Amino acid sequence: MLFHKLRYFIEIAKLKSYTKAAESFFISQPALSKQMKLLEEELGFRLFSRSSKGFKLTEKGQSLYYELEPLFNQIETTVHQYKKHDQVLFGSTPLLSSYFIHEHYEKLQRIHFQVTVIQDDSQDLIPFLKDHRIDAAIVQDIAEVEGLYSKYLFKDEFLAAIPSSFPLASKQHVTLDECLQHTQIIPTQRSTLAEQLRIIMNDRSFDGEVIETHYQAMTGLVSLGMGIAYLPSIMAEQIEYRGVTFVPISDQQLYRDMYLYATTKSMLDFLYDQFS
Repeated sequence: MLFHKLRYFIEIAKLKSYTKAAESFFISQPALSKQMKLLEEELGFRLFSRSSKGFKLTEKGQSLYYELEPLFNQIETTVHQYKKHDQVLFGSTPLLSSYFIHEHYEKLQRIHFQVTVIQDDSQDLIPFLKDHRIDAAIVQDIAEVEGLYSKYLFKDEFLAAIPSSFPLASKQHVTLDECLQHTQIIPTQRSTLAEQLRIIMNDRSFDGEVIETHYQAMTGLVSLGMGIAYLPSIMAEQIEYRGVTFVPISDQQLYRDMYLYATTKSMLDFLYDQFS
């Protein structure tokens, strides 16, 4: 019951009126006055000094109000957000669902959070957002889309996935030039990573073999010693694959910027707190 008494106290101090505070809580003024007397007894000091001219906060009462008022505002804001967003329909990719979202389930499980749409390319989630078939999603490399709300979430750097039998696998760091001495295993042409790699290979006059496959198959081909692939750090740092060694790239040029998208600003701010 201390929480309720403190809420009464904050409202009285904010409105500077017992009458107005009692009206806001739909209780009688005598009942409110009784609660304040009980609170003062519980705290062991007076909150208000009373006189014929009315009342004012004591020095301790003023200090308590200044410290408690922002805390209670935050509590009310948080409760309102949870009530307002009692259901969140989310769009994701297989990688993000497996290697990023699950790390935040402790927070997300407190709300009705559902991944209802899965697309291999996160940028394909944008039409679902525009049509309001989902409330939010994480999209890579696109900072803004008209009609939607977005916020930068994190940078995901790629690591080189190298066959453990290759001499490069024993190094602390590798360069892209060193990696390009071997067959390149890249995602299908449509992916952003494939586009980045093709630009790099073209700039460096790479004339070696290129194997195109799906993300899910890349690590398997590396384990067979067929070449070098590149995997996002959120994935590489959480898996162990026999015959594959993940090595940071010293001249890092392969990364993706991840943005949180939502159909409303309040939903964006709410989910950003859950993923932060």
